Amino acid sequence: MSLLEVENLKIRFDSRRGRTEAVKGISFEIREGESVAIVGESGSGKSVTAMSLMRLLPPPPLCSVSGSIKCSGLDVAAMDEKTLRKFRGGEIAYIFQEPSTSFNPLFTVGSQIAEAVKLHSPRGTDAEKAVADSLAEVGIRDAALRARSYPYEMSGGMLQRAMIAMALACRPKLLVADEPTTALDVTIQKQVIDLLARVRKRRNMALLLITHNFGIISELCERVIVMFRGEIVETGESARVLRDPKHPYTRALINCIPRIGRKGERKLMPIDYEKLG
Repeated sequence: MSLLEVENLKIRFDSRRGRTEAVKGISFEIREGESVAIVGESGSGKSVTAMSLMRLLPPPPLCSVSGSIKCSGLDVAAMDEKTLRKFRGGEIAYIFQEPSTSFNPLFTVGSQIAEAVKLHSPRGTDAEKAVADSLAEVGIRDAALRARSYPYEMSGGMLQRAMIAMALACRPKLLVADEPTTALDVTIQKQVIDLLARVRKRRNMALLLITHNFGIISELCERVIVMFRGEIVETGESARVLRDPKHPYTRALINCIPRIGRKGERKLMPIDYEKLG
């Protein structure tokens, strides 16, 4: 059963420098409990597509969004502000690229997670316990104590876990993870990917991963969508796309992945944009 349906989505930005067509009429769907990756270089339209799902883009005339976005049968474009506040976090939760800039430095991490819990949980919910449980679920030790920490008192990896905890606290049906391993060292990256895979399976939650890294897709996502210059150029099961990419751009992206092997066996190939058109 489809959880998210996106049809003919177009996103345009207008500025003094001119008009930019960031997304050019894409369509896709995500089923309940399914994990999907949107892959492409910076500027391909991945993040603006993800942000449009929760109406997080600037309002007109700076940004114009057209097409249809439906989640659980609800028309996102038709929502009023009150409904939208409930929808954000309750139906779809978002993990941003930089957790250090996503938390308010003036408030404790726990108080910020508690704010989301109070907004989306039934009246009478013990917010303090819910915060501690969420932090413990993502592997933060001494969760009740850490909830009283300020963002600057946490490492980058711990802040990323706290960001995931805040997203999960509202028990969303779809989790959008926008480059969740950015600026983390490889050891912490692996931990974050394993954490997302484990939590998604335990909760049977749908996941939309935004990334430029083909290396993490096979571990986390069942299906992949490849974007190039605001368009979807290829989509399919992750294993098939990685093994037998059909579009030249997909092949070019995969050829950019470093391989461990004998010296001189294979060179990294730059993307030839002239051939791609």
